[in-house]
Amino acid sequence: MEGTESEHGPLTVVVTWRVRQGCGREFGAWRREVSAAALGFPGHMGVNVILPGKEGREYVVIFRFDTYEHLRDWQESDIRRELLKKAEALVEGGPSYQLESGLEYWFVPGGTPSLPPTWKMAVVTVLAVWPVSICVQWLLQPLMGKLPMPLRALLAAVGIVILLTWAVMPVLVRILRPWLQHRPEGR
Repeated sequence: MEGTESEHGPLTVVVTWRVRQGCGREFGAWRREVSAAALGFPGHMGVNVILPGKEGREYVVIFRFDTYEHLRDWQESDIRRELLKKAEALVEGGPSYQLESGLEYWFVPGGTPSLPPTWKMAVVTVLAVWPVSICVQWLLQPLMGKLPMPLRALLAAVGIVILLTWAVMPVLVRILRPWLQHRPEGR
């Protein structure tokens, strides 16, 4: 995976593999081994897997890390190199990698390659931002005192984004995943 050291904050790596015909079971065992190994690395924030359809052979594995440095530690590890070598017999060609750091990756649900509808993402975001903004304002009020309004707003925004990114949204999306993934029949 190619990355840049200028990436900050949580990162999502989307890895797509095309599995050789008849190697799905072995690849599944290998994928579980890779997931377990990645979970042991500092800063790992979870793995999601998108399984191919009934006749498909394309697997998507989504890794999340809290910083570029932690992601790089995993990417450059001996265990990962060994596991990639082990996968060569199971796949057609090498994997494709995509590095993402946008807020939409709060919503990447395991088990489906598409994001929830925009209106659902907006509802969940409001449900998270509203109480967090009240708490941050309340907690920072004594510290901000007579600071100019633009500086108070900046401090509040920083506090809200930090709490949303690392604490609130991962938990809220996990809790609401069934609703976020649900799509009415025929859509």
